[in-house]
Amino acid sequence: MARRGNVETLLVLKLQPVAVDTGSLDRDGMLIIANGLLVGVLVRLDAPEHAHPGYWFLEAGFGPLQGVRVDAFPTLDHATRWVRRHHLNR
Repeated sequence: MARRGNVETLLVLKLQPVAVDTGSLDRDGMLIIANGLLVGVLVRLDAPEHAHPGYWFLEAGFGPLQGVRVDAFPTLDHATRWVRRHHLNR
């Protein structure tokens, strides 16, 4: 866990399934909720033109993930580990 002064920061992540209207076949999504706040939306890449179908893409980021560009993740586990590192190291 990250430390701020002498206080450890606890990050509780929750993923919530959601359908996302991306305008393409990529519709399966997950809301990323950190300590009760929405920080991102992941979308599973399904369209055949993607280099890595089945990977998860950070479609939108908020708070500490706003404006962040990152490669697609092969699994949700990879995505949540990245969110934890990125969120705690800001």
